[in-house]
This record gives sequence, structure tokens and C-alpha cells, in this order.
Amino acid sequence: MGCGTSKPAALTAADHKGCPLLAALDKQLVAALRSGAIKLLRTEFLRADGSEAVLPKLLRRQELERMETENGLRIFLTPKEAVAALRSLSREVAGLTYGWASPDHPDVTGEYLANVRRFLRHPLGEHVTALFWDFSSLPQKPRTAAEDEFFYQALKVMGDVYASLFGTIVIRHRSVPARPAELDGEVVILVEKGGGLDGAGAEAELRSALGAFENARFEEGRWRVRFPTHAAAEEAVEAASAADALPGAIAVFLFYNGRPYLDRGWTTFESAVSTEALARLAYFPGLGELVEERLPPKVVEIDGAGPRVAEMEDRADEGMGPRNERVIAAIEAASFTGKGDKPVVVQLYRDYAVKVNNAMNASGEKVKFEYEGERNAAGEREGRGVERYADGDVYDGEWKAGEREGRGVYRWADGRVYEGECEDRKSVV
Repeated sequence: MGCGTSKPAALTAADHKGCPLLAALDKQLVAALRSGAIKLLRTEFLRADGSEAVLPKLLRRQELERMETENGLRIFLTPKEAVAALRSLSREVAGLTYGWASPDHPDVTGEYLANVRRFLRHPLGEHVTALFWDFSSLPQKPRTAAEDEFFYQALKVMGDVYASLFGTIVIRHRSVPARPAELDGEVVILVEKGGGLDGAGAEAELRSALGAFENARFEEGRWRVRFPTHAAAEEAVEAASAADALPGAIAVFLFYNGRPYLDRGWTTFESAVSTEALARLAYFPGLGELVEERLPPKVVEIDGAGPRVAEMEDRADEGMGPRNERVIAAIEAASFTGKGDKPVVVQLYRDYAVKVNNAMNASGEKVKFEYEGERNAAGEREGRGVERYADGDVYDGEWKAGEREGRGVYRWADGRVYEGECEDRKSVV
């Protein structure tokens, strides 16, 4: 369904054995919606005429919750409604992937919100009933202890928001809005609690390490420093990061983050899991055709001239092994603000790739393959033989009556290897 001009017919478990298996991958996301750790915005609220006057600027989740209570508005779906939207198997839930513009507010210029509204009012977005936008869907700082618990529960399933093959459509804003002039030269230094930079008295140490800046102010957990020019701020950040010149600093970065979308670690991950299942559908044409015919596009670009279906970056002949290697290399080459995030995100991607691979292999649909080896009198594979699958997996081992039976070696496209008794293509995890 290429244009999404009407609400699509939902898939059902009876359409393909893979449908319930792939839908089951959303189990943890369902739990986060049911508990309220993640709240989904009601798109009719954002889409409505006059919504710009009611919500001219994106607000934190806690502020939107107050608006609901004080003004009698229906801004969020209830947990029951949110789960139903995800479980409808019709991509009713949109997940926004984009680069935060600043640590305090992701949409300083308002461009992201304007383009989200434009998408929701476009034929490609008219079927969407719920929206995940991290700033408004997750509790933001400052958080209570209970809100902290919600936040970390939600963080564990961030990849699932974008990865869900049937539950979500991903709306991607790859361009980063231009930096407002009033934020030129602004630098943020996150500091260790109780460390040498934790307090207003450390300004002299900052000046010694970073050079001449116009002014600085200490806020809880961080310094915010302004340089006379943006070029001077960029030089200071590069020097501090390269030389590790600020003991006690967790991170040093520009307040306005103009880093390109594909140079950011989390957004690279979000794009990768958005298309992981799609890439594998090339090897399961029955399920692939069903998804193509019955569901709206999985990924839609919403920046620039207007909403448009995203072009797949994968080549049909690439194979899943090379794709996985390419994705992991891109994540490792990207930048993360948080220390320690990179290996965590790489593992999140690996884990999801295994889960979706298992689900599709258990769907009953056979992947295209080529066989070389012995056969019995009936022409069935029997004895010793090698089967090479279109997705890059290889089995080298024993066969009986056309099925794997006996000892063999199974090599997955992502590099994992199993040696021993083989009966099917299920991953060993």
C-alpha cells in the first residue's frame, strides 16, 4: 500500500504463521504502554484545526499531563487505547526518530513539531492514531523517583518502538534545524557529583582548561558557558574532548547540537531497527508481499518538501550478514553523548536482529536456497550436503529424506556458528 490514502485493513494471525510470531516481539513494549512508562500522544489532538494555538510549542510529558488535568483536554491515549493501537497490526502508532537540538529541549525552533503536524494531516499519516515522541512520551528531568522508574523501564524498549513490523510506522526527520543565533557559542559541561567541577567555585579551573569565555553559570550537575563566537566554542569542545583536559567532567558538548542525523548513535540505531525486519522480508516473499499489500509504508521522511516514503538503503543481493556488519560499523562510528552508550546500543541491535530472525525462520515459510550434495533414490537430500540460503546462512551437514537430521554446522549470516545435532534453522541463543 504505497500512498496510505485510506485506513489499511489490519492483518490477523490467520493471514500468515509469521504474523503472531512477529507481533509477539512487541511484548515488552506492550508492558511499558500498559504500565504507563510510555504514553502515546493522541494524534487527533495534534492534527485538529487550532491545535497550534493550544500547543504552540512541544512540552515535557509532565507539563502535558498537567494540561490534561487542569484544562480537561485529551492529550494522551489511555494505556488500554495505546495497547490496542499497537496490537491492531495496522501501523497505527507513529514513532518519531530525529536528532535532539539541545539537551534542554529537542525542538528549539519548532520545526520538528510543525513537520509532525504536516505529516499527520497528509494522506501518508491520516491512518495514525497515536504518536511516540520521546520528549512528551517519557518523563523528563527533573523526575520523581516513580518517574525515574518509568523512564528506565521505557529506555529498555526504545528499539521496539521503531522495530515493530506491524505495530508502528516510523517517521524520520533527518535534517537538523538551523541553529538560532542566540545559541551561538553555548557550551555545556556535565560534571560528576561531588567532583572538582561540581560547584560555582570551579569557574577558574574552567577558564584555565577551556580558554577565554564571556560568562559561565553553574546549574545542578552542569556548567553552561558562553564563548564570544561559535567557532571558539567548537574549538574549546574539541580541545577538552581530545585531551581529556577536564577531570571531573562527564561530557563537554555544544548546547545546540547540529550534528547530522546519521552521525548520531541513537538515531543510527533507530533507523537500523526500523528496517531490520523489512530487509529480511526479501527472503520471505510470501510474508513480504502480504505486508506490502496490506500495510502502509514502514518508514516515511517528514522533513524537506513534505512527507514521502523513505527509500530502502539495503540492496536485494546484500545478504543479512553484510547488512548486520554495516549497521554495527555505522553505530560504532557514530557519536554518543553518554559514556558507555555505544556498546549497549550495539548489543540492543544484535539482540533484535536475532529475535526477528528467529521469528521469521519459525514462520513456516522457507527461505530460497541452493543445495549441493548427496540425494537418495527419490531425489531427496540425503547423506552429506551443503545448503546455502538467500539471506546468507549456510548449513553443512547430514540429511535424511530431504530434512536436516544428524550432525552438522550451521553458520548464520551475522557470524554466529552452531556445531552439533541439527534439525532446523532456529538460532542458538
